[in-house]
Amino acid sequence: MVVYDDKPLQHDPEFKGPLKNRSCTDIPCLLIFVAFITCWIAVGIFAVSSGDIETLLAPTDSEGRKCGVDSDVSNKSYLFFFDLTKCDITKKKCFTPQVCVEKCPSEFWIASATDSIENVRRKIICKPGVNLANKDYKDIVALIRVEACAAMEFQSKAIVHRCVPVNFLTNDKIGELIKGKLKEAEEIIGYMAFAQGIFDKFLSSYGSVLGIVCGGALICIIYIFLLKWLAMPCILVAIVGVCGLFGYLGYLSYQSYSETDSSVWLTITIILGSVAGIIALLTLCLWQRIYLACQLIKEASKAVMSTLCSLFFPILPWITHVLVLVYFFYIGFLLISIGNQKFAIEKPSNVTTDNCICPSYLNYNIGSPCDPEIFNSRCRENGEMCVSRVCHLQTVESPPHIIWMYFVHIIGGLWMYFFISALGEMALAATFATWYWTMNKNDVPFFTVTVSLWRTIRYHLGTVAFGSFLITICRFLRLLLEYIHRQASAQGGDLLGGCAKFIYRFLQCFLALLERFLKFMNGNAYIVCAIYGKGLCASAGDALSLLMRNILRVVVLNKIVDWLLFAGKILVTCTMMAISWWYYKEKEGDDEFFWVPTLLVGLGSYLVASVFFSVHAIAVDTIFLCCLEDSERHDGSAEKPYYMSRKVAKLLNLR
Repeated sequence: MVVYDDKPLQHDPEFKGPLKNRSCTDIPCLLIFVAFITCWIAVGIFAVSSGDIETLLAPTDSEGRKCGVDSDVSNKSYLFFFDLTKCDITKKKCFTPQVCVEKCPSEFWIASATDSIENVRRKIICKPGVNLANKDYKDIVALIRVEACAAMEFQSKAIVHRCVPVNFLTNDKIGELIKGKLKEAEEIIGYMAFAQGIFDKFLSSYGSVLGIVCGGALICIIYIFLLKWLAMPCILVAIVGVCGLFGYLGYLSYQSYSETDSSVWLTITIILGSVAGIIALLTLCLWQRIYLACQLIKEASKAVMSTLCSLFFPILPWITHVLVLVYFFYIGFLLISIGNQKFAIEKPSNVTTDNCICPSYLNYNIGSPCDPEIFNSRCRENGEMCVSRVCHLQTVESPPHIIWMYFVHIIGGLWMYFFISALGEMALAATFATWYWTMNKNDVPFFTVTVSLWRTIRYHLGTVAFGSFLITICRFLRLLLEYIHRQASAQGGDLLGGCAKFIYRFLQCFLALLERFLKFMNGNAYIVCAIYGKGLCASAGDALSLLMRNILRVVVLNKIVDWLLFAGKILVTCTMMAISWWYYKEKEGDDEFFWVPTLLVGLGSYLVASVFFSVHAIAVDTIFLCCLEDSERHDGSAEKPYYMSRKVAKLLNLR
């Protein structure tokens, strides 16, 4: 239980920073965490033994066979669509026959009476089991009408093992009527071709992207190094750079508005200009607080550079995060692949007759469940495979126990992810607390990060598990709400209309705010725990009491520091994006996808900058909390000197 105490801390001559004599904290939470993660790993083992990721990656034909996987289509790895215009991209379904083929068509071809019957038999693509040996052109036309064979084929390209037509709208051989029909599929083809172009560009440029992102990491290190001496100029450059960025984007938007007279560009111009103006006004109005924040950032930079290993320490949690995410998604895909395929008897929409005869004991009526192997072997139409009735895959149903495994897997993945983050936070908090509470900064131990990490693992994994569990529950509830909302929307909207939307948005807002508050409290609780070795609730109570006694200093300053560090991240990101834009524009000229590596550089640079600046953020939070405690324990006299620098003490109105 968190208890608020309004009594200031008293001077303790024996206090020299993080306590060495401490005991394990929140042990029950650690035991629960270990038990749950064991279950999470057990779910992963079950998924590996029972799932098959190939069933997700490999395309499925209309009869439920996996192209290139199932025994009867092992040599046919590609999926061919009879009529792509019947695919509904919004519902992710294709209401047209789909068959596995050895290769995608390399040219346009249409069944024509002017073509020889031998060539038609050789080129036409039909459903499995259709025998064309004794069929004349009239019989083949009848098969086309019942969708047993494809009427035409287009020059296609394999995209994720699906045959997707290329340039079919410009083919002179296609009649205007057919072109009009195929334009319905243009959106689908466009999406798939666009995605393939992006993927190809990624494969061809990932090496140079990694190189530029590494350059961004070097700029981050130089920027943090400069903050130690030039905090104020660097921060001003970041603020001016961000304002200039918004101003320049506003200028470009205004130019577009002048050319197009579009209200959209005018709105964007007003928004960008307003943001730039607000940033400039806030900078002027909060100048004193910004100056204090710069001094804290300067102190934090000194702490980071004094314990240089702390700057690279986040690489370890980052790698662990990547491994957890890879495991999480891999096992998730395996769990999705586990299920029972459900088939049912269907009648093609353009079939008027029903001459398919099945044994009566099978009870294969329209809509009845069926087995494709039994249907193909027992049901016949004029001595051949049925075409007036088909056994089609309807859905893949997950067994009931798989649903519970989903919950275990999602909660376990979230908990482990946040656990790793919390472990890194507490280790860094202990590192910077050790630096702060060392009077002579030259006496800070070289292996401070290692000692802090070991102390956290040895004594406080229970506290880390407890804090990360609180965040996990909030995030899981948010994801669950989002899933329910999407499912309700897919079913035709919210059942309760406006009331349901209000409740959904209220709960999402409440949980988002609660998660932010818990992250704030956990971060400060980890700092107190790293110093005094108390449990999460006791540490949170002490941190809350200290912050509430200095609430006027906390509210504005905390947000200003966050904003200044964010401005630094934006400056680094935009710098690297500008460099990459120039590089790829000059190198590749008119390549329509040259922006892809630029966006990848921007994303990678922002992630790298976030890793480095997260260390700075933890250092600022730790030093600020220590400054507040220092101001209560000491008065700056010879008997009770401050540990903070004179400039920070003066800015806090302590001298």
